[in-house]
Order: sequence, then structure tokens, then C-alpha cells
Amino acid sequence: MKHYIKNIAFLACASAAACGLQSCVSEDIFDNCSDGALRVRMVINSDLTRAETDNADLGESTVLYISSAKGLVRKYKGMETIPDRIPLKAGSYIAEAWAGDSVSASFDKKFYQGQTEFQINGGDTDVTLSCGIANVVASVNKATVDAVSATDLKVTVGHSRGSLDFTADNFDDKGYFMMPNADKNLSYTVAGVNSNGDQFSISGEIPDVKKGHEYILNLSDNPTYDEIGGAFLTIVIDDKEILKESEVVILGRPDVKGEGFDIEKQLFANSGQFEDVAVRVKAFGTVEKLIISSPDAEALGLPSAEVDLLSATDDVKASMRSKGIEWEKTKIEGKNLELARIYFKASYLNSLKDGAYELTVSAHDSYGKYTDAKVRIGVGEGNQIIDDPVVLDAIGNNDYLNIRARRAVLTGSIIDATRTPSLQYREEGASEWTTVSLESVAAIRRKNPKRVASQGFKVTIKDLKPATTYEARVVADSFESESRWFTTEGVFSIPNAGFEDWDTYSAKTLLGTKTVIFPGSGTRSFWDSGNEGGATANKILTNKSTDMVHSGTYSARLGSLSAFSLLAAGNVFVGSYVETDGTNGVLKFGREYNCSHPDKVAVWANYRPGKVDIIKDGNQQYIDFQKGDSDHGQIYVALTTEQVDIRTNPDKRKLFNPDSSEVIAYGQVTWKEAFGPDGSLQKVEIPFTYNDRAVSNKPLYLVIVCCASKFGDYFSGSSSSVMYLDDFELIYE
Repeated sequence: MKHYIKNIAFLACASAAACGLQSCVSEDIFDNCSDGALRVRMVINSDLTRAETDNADLGESTVLYISSAKGLVRKYKGMETIPDRIPLKAGSYIAEAWAGDSVSASFDKKFYQGQTEFQINGGDTDVTLSCGIANVVASVNKATVDAVSATDLKVTVGHSRGSLDFTADNFDDKGYFMMPNADKNLSYTVAGVNSNGDQFSISGEIPDVKKGHEYILNLSDNPTYDEIGGAFLTIVIDDKEILKESEVVILGRPDVKGEGFDIEKQLFANSGQFEDVAVRVKAFGTVEKLIISSPDAEALGLPSAEVDLLSATDDVKASMRSKGIEWEKTKIEGKNLELARIYFKASYLNSLKDGAYELTVSAHDSYGKYTDAKVRIGVGEGNQIIDDPVVLDAIGNNDYLNIRARRAVLTGSIIDATRTPSLQYREEGASEWTTVSLESVAAIRRKNPKRVASQGFKVTIKDLKPATTYEARVVADSFESESRWFTTEGVFSIPNAGFEDWDTYSAKTLLGTKTVIFPGSGTRSFWDSGNEGGATANKILTNKSTDMVHSGTYSARLGSLSAFSLLAAGNVFVGSYVETDGTNGVLKFGREYNCSHPDKVAVWANYRPGKVDIIKDGNQQYIDFQKGDSDHGQIYVALTTEQVDIRTNPDKRKLFNPDSSEVIAYGQVTWKEAFGPDGSLQKVEIPFTYNDRAVSNKPLYLVIVCCASKFGDYFSGSSSSVMYLDDFELIYE
């Protein structure tokens, strides 16, 4: 039988070498980090499922992990936390889910597990994650118990961490076991009284048990029993693989929330100061009943102690609407979902007399599930109910900059400043908490408790481990809040950051096919340069060097040159050289990235500017030096939500703009004179400045652009400027 309960859809150097002859120009983050999305349908399969009610609470216990080859990328705890669409970058993934209770030995606690591989290639990918029973199951064949001559039978089955007793009261039950890693066998003992009236005990083992298998103990009298050495009772064990015959799709109960207020807290104001609010219901299938009930019905102006808004008489509906209580429900297009709202108008709330009131909204769906939510209303001074003395907000949901690789920003409110509040956090699974005092924030609240309903706090936790899940809570004296979890971002290692790998490829130019050198190995998958454009004039602008290195054997040498009386700027950048348009370049800046938020880019560099000797006619308006001045070198870095197209052809010119909508972080350093000691490299750190768009957009691409001649895109600079680079690194603080 199938019960379909829930579907879960479960810059300076603007072109950095757009062409080898003109490579640089002056230029002083629900989830966008995706190429597609996963829609997951969770299914529990087990022929042991006796009724849908057995699985009523599975949704709350469900844990879903999404992993790639690099490790965990998503984790959800509870069915209601899993979005309809899970945005992911293109690639291969594994979805793994657990549901139920992992108990060593139990007659009623079952545990289900499922795993499937899937690909994200753009668009939505639909996956059914089938969870089979993960327990080892044991049972006693009651028919065989009734047939033997022994009496007062008790069968004990277990392992090193737990056991279960089967007796006359529960021989029809099944036992569910989670096996310890060290245990491969289930042990059993059959005890009772034989036909002679003597007590006996027979023990044995069920070897090499497997999850998803049921081991059935069958008892029978031994016809060859003798008192000297035989056993009078024979035990035969059947191994039955648990087939996936019945199907129960997990569903959460209707979700009830407040709009314009937190339904978990009292809705409080002085008379005349209330505003419109609503209670929103989101249910699978349809909303069948929408009931308001209250022991304060008369004071609240309700026609009776319980009213079903959907089935009430027309007179009752008209009466409630006239008081300022309205409702509606709408089907969500294309989904097995329905939304309903109950509106409590300001006119209604402001008509209530001073006092404290309570009503219950009960939402019932077409699957027979329901949720009761209390709405508490306080009117006037002295009627405010203080709940938790300190509150920890949901973490990281409203600002992508709050959870970083090594730090996290946590926020909340201090309601009762007479307590001693603090925030605590620890790695998931750790026993010890780290405590951060909130006493100084509470002191602000204490100064004027009547005027300030609560005092918000913001705490930055530092020195965290990347890609690690943490648990956090707030405490005040004996009060401890429920925990919230967050996972820090992973760090991104820049490929070929030390320029140790170099390779070549063939490119067609105006002067025929040329061999072009690039930083990398095999394919140009991360770094590139304007060498393809320079090859037109048989020039190599960027190459490996042993002249100055920080580590390893090579560094990158970027040297500007003169070609056809124009400047060709030495350059290297993260991205790809797409093609040469005449003598101009077409590029894409940016390579795919892990969406993390570093604070800086560090690199070891040396720059020696030459005297400006080339300025192309007509481009003086774009540059800020004259012939004979020192050339300018530049490195800029950016995080973007998409790759950036660069064109240096004056008729189609498109250069990097740090203020464009795809850029969410930017940083740069410009040298107008020599940098670093003679003959050696010096470390420079370039901070990222995140703009307002970074709050709600995650970075998908990393951009790094380096130019020996900043105004190379305008064919202007020094043909003798040289820059050396080694060991790029993203810094996470």
C-alpha cells in the first residue's frame, strides 16, 4: 500500500591581457551558488511497516547529507528543513539519509537508511531516495513456541550493547538491533522449564548478521534427545531478507507560522498600537480544517469556544469578518501543497481590552495530520509574558557573510537582563563548551528595562575550523536554549598557486600556427595569459622563471614588450583566453570556486617598473602618466557570481568594472614604483572588500588579474616593466 505524504523537490588591469599586445587597463551571494538543483523524494520501504502511524515522527528525525568528492556540502536535520529545491554546482554527488531512532536494541525503535548517487548538469535533477530498514531484526516464531513441550519460555537476543527478552507477552513482536562496529554476531539464550519440571538454558550465536535481514528463531522438540549428551530442544534460524514491499513517503505535519510576529512568542502591544498580522498554514494535500479555539472565546469576541473557519455557517463567517478576522486558502501551482492564512486585523486586535489572551489555531490536512499552534496575545502594560530570558537567532540564514571558514557571527536577544546571559559553542559531538559572556550587553538592557523590550547582541566567534559543524546555544543561569547548528565554509586552495607547472598548446594566429606557453599542465583549466596574442608577434610575455622564487623551482615572470610599435603588457590571470579578434583579445575572467569568503589574497611579488616609452595616440584620456614617468603595475582580485567577458577591441570594448552587478567582493594593489628588495620577492596581502550584494549572493567564481603594465589595454606603458609572482594564497581569518 502506498501513502503519498510528502514530495521534497528532497580594477585595474581590467582585461589583464585580453590580447598579448594590449593586456591591462586601469580600473581603480536562496542560494546563487549553483548550476542546477536537486529535488529529493524520500521514501521509507519495509515490509515491517505495520501502519502509517509507525512513521508519524520519521520526518522530524530524518537527516539528509549531500556529499561530493570533496566532502559534505549540505546537511539537513528534520524533513521540514529540506527545501523543495537544493541548489548545487554541476558535478557528481551522493545523497544519504537516515530516519528513525538508532537504538542498540528495541521492540519499537526502527532505523532506516538510504543512499544514491546523482549528477547535477543544469536544471532540476529529480531523485527518489529509497530508505530501507538498517536494523538487524530478530523474532521468534510463535507457532513453534506453542508446539514445544517446554513451558515458561523466555528467549533473549542481543549483542554487547543491548538485548531483548521475548516472552509469552510479546512473542508476536520483532526486535530491532543496531550492531556495534565490533560485533558481527547476535547471541541468543532460550530458557524455560522442560517436561520433567527442570529449568534449562540453551545459548548460541547467529553468525555474520546483516542489516535489512530478519533472523527468525524456530523451536522444536528434539526426538533424539537423551539425558547424557543431547539437547531436548532444537533451534533452527531462518534468515529472511526484508523486501521493500510496502512504501510510506514521509510527510511533515502542516507548518504553522506567524506573519508579522513570531508565533512562538507573545504578540504584545498597548491598545491602539497593534498592526495587521496573520497566521500562515502550509500543508501537503489540502487544508481540510482551520479551527480557532479558546477558553477566552467571549473576551476574544468569538462566537463559540471552537470555530472551524472553513465549515462555519455564513452567519458565523460574516460575524467574524466584521470583527476583523479574515481567512483564505490557495493551492500552490504545480505542487501538492496548499497555503491558508488567518488575518487578525489591527482593528480587531486594538478592540481587545487590556489583558492576556490565548487561542489555538488547529490546521488539519487531507492526510489526516494536524498541527496545533498557540497564539498568545498581550494587551497593555503588565500583561506581557516573558518567555526565554535570552534568545539565539537562526544562524546564517539571512546573511551569507555571517558564517565563514574560521569565524561566525551569531545574533540574538536578551529579554531578561536580571539573569547572567552567555553564549556557548562547541564542535558537534564534543563534550566541552566554549563560553562567551553577554554580561556587558545585558547591562545596556538593565539601564532602561521598561523602554527596551529586549537588547540585541552580535557575537563574532573566531579561530574556528574550516568545514566543521558547530553547535551553539545561549544560557542564562539555569536556563539553556535549544541548540542551533552551523557549518563553517571550506577553504579554497588555488591550483598551481606557485607556478610550478607550465605547458604549451598550439594556436592559430595572423602569422600562422604558434606554440603558446601557459601556466598549468594539460589543459588551461585555471590560469591563463595573453601569450596567445603575443605569439602573433613571436613574443612571450609571461613565462616561468628561476630568477626569483619564494618556494619550489619556478615563479611567473610577467614582462611587457614592444611589438609593432605598440605595448604588449606582461600578464597572468585566472580565467581563459578565448580568441584573438584581429589584434585584440577576447577573454573570460574567473574560474569556478567553492563559494567561500576569504579575507585576503596573499602573494609573493617583485615589481620593477620601466619608464613609460609607449603611449598610443588617442588613448591619453584613459591613462594617468606621461612619457618618461614610471610605469604602473597592478594586481586585482574579485569574487563574482558569474564569469566576466572581456573585450579590448575599441569598437566592442568591455573591461572589468568592480562596481558591476556580478562583482560581490574586490581588492587591488597598484605599484607606481619598485616593490620588493632587489633580486628577491616580498609578500603582499590584498584585502577583499565585500559589497552589499554579498549578503544575499554567494561567490561562484574567483578572479585574479596581474599586469606588469596597468594601462596595457590602451597600448600604453613601459616596454621594460617586469613583475615576478609566486605562491598565491587565500587568507581566511
